[in-house]
Amino acid sequence: MRRYHRPPVLAHYCCALAAVVASRAPAQDPPKAAQPPNPPLVARVNRAIAHGVKQLRSVQGADGKWGGAEDAHPGGMTALCTLTLLKSGVRRGDDAIQRALRAIYATEFKSTYGHSVRLMMLDALGLPEVAREKAAASLDFLVANQVDGVWAYPTGGADLSNTQFALLGLRAAHRLGLEVPDATVQNAIKALPRWLDRDTGGFAYESGRPATGGITAATLGGIAVLEMLAKGNGPNEAALRKFDPDRKRAALWFEGHLDVAKNAWGARAWTPGFQYPYLWAIERYGGLTNQPKLGEHDWYTEGAEWLIAEQLPGGDWGKTEDTCFALLFLRRATVTLNEGVGEFDDALDLPAKPVVAYPAADTLRIIDWLAAGPWTDHDFGTLLAKPPFDPAKEKAREGGNVAKKQWRRITLKPEGWTNLDETLAVECDRGIVALATWIDWAGEEPLEAVLWFDIEDGYDLYLDGARVAHDTRVQGPIDNSVRVPVSLARGKHSLMCVVEDALGSAVFGARISDDDGKKLVIPPSIAAGPPPKPTKR
Repeated sequence: MRRYHRPPVLAHYCCALAAVVASRAPAQDPPKAAQPPNPPLVARVNRAIAHGVKQLRSVQGADGKWGGAEDAHPGGMTALCTLTLLKSGVRRGDDAIQRALRAIYATEFKSTYGHSVRLMMLDALGLPEVAREKAAASLDFLVANQVDGVWAYPTGGADLSNTQFALLGLRAAHRLGLEVPDATVQNAIKALPRWLDRDTGGFAYESGRPATGGITAATLGGIAVLEMLAKGNGPNEAALRKFDPDRKRAALWFEGHLDVAKNAWGARAWTPGFQYPYLWAIERYGGLTNQPKLGEHDWYTEGAEWLIAEQLPGGDWGKTEDTCFALLFLRRATVTLNEGVGEFDDALDLPAKPVVAYPAADTLRIIDWLAAGPWTDHDFGTLLAKPPFDPAKEKAREGGNVAKKQWRRITLKPEGWTNLDETLAVECDRGIVALATWIDWAGEEPLEAVLWFDIEDGYDLYLDGARVAHDTRVQGPIDNSVRVPVSLARGKHSLMCVVEDALGSAVFGARISDDDGKKLVIPPSIAAGPPPKPTKR
């Protein structure tokens, strides 16, 4: 078994975790087996990077490309994967890099994202004299396609996602020795304050959307790029000083909402969407501003622990681009050189990861419900936090009223999730909908079961008046991933669901399975009929 060195770049930024110290058991208890100490974070990071690099290599095509969004961003995915491999220590003479470069050099890049990532990749390649012609073409594209100080896709309106990539591309061009026009920098400095959400202090993807943690971190990192590009130019430096109060306000909002596992969405919610770009944005912001802590958060340690826990057995993090963003975070790629990771010790003893279970396809769908609503409010998130009725005490009945709305019986789709906008024939955006049904179990022994829900946004779930699940997420995966284990005694049980709709479809669906996610041998009776009569005592 070979053992390899720890790369100095990670050793500088990672600290070893303390060994677990077990508390002393009472004298009458038998001694417990000692738990092995968790390997140091730096060892686990190196192992995660090596596994990720191996997986990324394995999905490269024979033509040297990685596929993805080729119509909108030709060459973009291949440039991103090549950048990631270079930043992860793969040498430029490696066959995977050389095949990728041949594909990239033969591709006509057409988008802000594609040109920006190509510039970053050329910078990481470390051959400015070879890269100059391609880099100059990409810089010219970015300069020509800036509109009102920001950037867009080839079609459609501008947004701060494309803008963050463009600013990273300008930084790479500058590092390659190319001259970024002062006017381009000045226009960006003047534009960014207009994108600040004045209610929260954060930055949003585009006008009219809530501020998010990812876009705020990305924009703060972009401001750091502008500070570098403006150095020595008096008017641009003065414009940045004028922008400083807004920058500080955005930084305070971000620090107050920072959670590496939850990308903040507006004042009260979070979204699992764009989780990996969010973490990479944190790495860029923390690295470019040289801040080992953001607020009270040791952002690298917290983010690295989360990524290590989420890495899949094959070494990836799901989608190819998400694997790239995860590796770029772990390598602190924005501010490090391309030192080799080395390899890893296969004998590293890591705890087994729990398997994420989903219900079997033939599990029972709960389709008979009473529904009321929607209740809507311009200030998103307030209704879920403080609904106009008490879900724990509400006794739903068909035709009855609740907070000036009427309970009516609906039938959900027998396959897949239902769009409540369509079923209720009313738009539910920025609102909540209440759904109620009853589960009647006739068995003598308690039923150990799992309720599974298709819910995209926030929710409050109550069983017999007790809250059993709650979340304020937005744009979550619609995949029955909301899992609620329950134990049902003999008799009728009320199930009340308050679900939130941020944008688009108002998603809802529900299933019940045994505790292994399989079809129940003897299912309970589930119907939205009249509520059970009170038991006489």
